[in-house]
Amino acid sequence: MINPVFKSQNNNSENKKNKYHDPLNKGIFVALSNSNEIGTAISDIAPRLGTALWAPTFMYLGADIYDKYKNDKDNYDPSAKRAFKRAIYQALTSIVAMPAAIILGKYIISPLGKLDKTGVSGNTKDAIYRHTRDIISQAHGYAFENYDNFKNVVLTTLQNTINSRKNETKTTNIFNRFYKKIFTEKYQILSNDESKILKFAEQNAKKTFEIFEALKSGDTKKVPKKILNIYNKILPKMKEMYHEADYSYQATRNALMEYQTSLIFKNKLLKTISGITVMFLLTKPINDFVDKKIMKKVINPGIDQIARASVNGSRLKRVFIDNNASNLTGKNANTLPHHDELKLQPELKSKVGESL
Repeated sequence: MINPVFKSQNNNSENKKNKYHDPLNKGIFVALSNSNEIGTAISDIAPRLGTALWAPTFMYLGADIYDKYKNDKDNYDPSAKRAFKRAIYQALTSIVAMPAAIILGKYIISPLGKLDKTGVSGNTKDAIYRHTRDIISQAHGYAFENYDNFKNVVLTTLQNTINSRKNETKTTNIFNRFYKKIFTEKYQILSNDESKILKFAEQNAKKTFEIFEALKSGDTKKVPKKILNIYNKILPKMKEMYHEADYSYQATRNALMEYQTSLIFKNKLLKTISGITVMFLLTKPINDFVDKKIMKKVINPGIDQIARASVNGSRLKRVFIDNNASNLTGKNANTLPHHDELKLQPELKSKVGESL
């Protein structure tokens, strides 16, 4: 018999109404589950906040795993096996795959810096900015007497740093070298052609010294607004600290150091934007891939097989056999087969396996 069209439509609408929706996959809970991914994305510009944002995610994961242990969708049915599956899924997606994808997305930005006219990657630029900032902080006053002095100090010390890093890569063991390259900024200065590095460092030194001269002469039009504001804010403090000494010179040095920091921040901001973009683009594809390809085809069947094997080899099998034998009625006890000859019924096996 063919069902009427309107009836099937009603059934479909009822199924949609009755479709299960995970209570922990709504509203603020979604934000909690993604907080570690946001933290990974913003770790360059706000490292402490980025680390702190991992805490809400672990709280959410604990609640989600416990909920899946306690409830089978809308039904109360505790299952350690279901909770274990959920824990593996959350670990693969939230703890491993998504942070790794975000970090990869952030590192893609650095090589793209080579596409501009400087031919220098973003990470190498950051290394040059940090080196120049250190020079401004540590160099003696003669380095600021004229541009040639400042340029020579920056380039000479940078060349020494490059040579030192090259020698270190030849003498340190491979594991220490790998760690420093991945987890530190020590070898970023070696990721480009040396001539391009020195050329870019010279260009940055020239811009920096032009700002120094503009602040010294009072030509504020040639000073970036942010740096000028910092200079004006620092100047009274330097005057109070140095009194009759050249407090203006000290304020200028601090402003120039902040200028280098602002250049580093711009590169970090690009990395953050890239990481957030990857998070929005890949969250659903990665979750779907883990759920449909890894969990359903690999993890879940493996856990089910282990659960069945543990049940068949445990004492629980004999307990269920005893219960099954005691429930048999209408038969002579003498005609019952020996316990060892009874076979565990398929439905009982599935219940035992699910209880694990």
